[in-house]
Amino acid sequence: MNTLNILADAISDIGSWWWWDIEGDIVQVEFRDVLLYDESKPEQERHTTDVLAVRFCGHAFAVFLDSLDEDGWYERFRDDDSILYDIDAYDLAFDDIEGAKSLLGDYKNKVPVKDFDGPKTLSAAKHLLYARCDEVGFVIGGDELVVIGNKGEYSEDDIESASRRWWAYWRNYWRLRKTADAYKKDWACEVTIPVDTDDSQGKWYEEEG
Repeated sequence: MNTLNILADAISDIGSWWWWDIEGDIVQVEFRDVLLYDESKPEQERHTTDVLAVRFCGHAFAVFLDSLDEDGWYERFRDDDSILYDIDAYDLAFDDIEGAKSLLGDYKNKVPVKDFDGPKTLSAAKHLLYARCDEVGFVIGGDELVVIGNKGEYSEDDIESASRRWWAYWRNYWRLRKTADAYKKDWACEVTIPVDTDDSQGKWYEEEG
């Protein structure tokens, strides 16, 4: 699995679209509850990354999608940090042009908010990202893709390491659950349930490499 697929899964497993902004030739979207390990948090505390930003620079574009009977939802969304749009499970992908084209056809309204001129914009993009969040969605992209969190910019190695460490934390969480050494309750782990929690060996979704 390549790094962008790992990142897409980490964002879309239980995550939400939380914010967006456009500044000059930059488009940025931010997500909550990303399954990347946050090493800044105390041991046995919740380790899911709270906020992760994905930024596109250079020939950046954005189109927002919706099937709502209201205008300006995306402006209210940007200005109100209490609004979250849950991402449909695993319905977010990087650099999948055909998937992005298909998504465009699934919504009633298409709102080009920056330099979007239909499918030809997608075909010319060096990088893109799309997501479905029930009645809303987006397709954004540009020449350069940057991932930013509390620790600063993430490299490919950072993303892969943070993903491996989160799943190791998740395994330990379930192995120790209901024991004297149990971790503090973590809803991100509670909703990401092992195949068989009664198997002492653990039939885990993610195996250590």
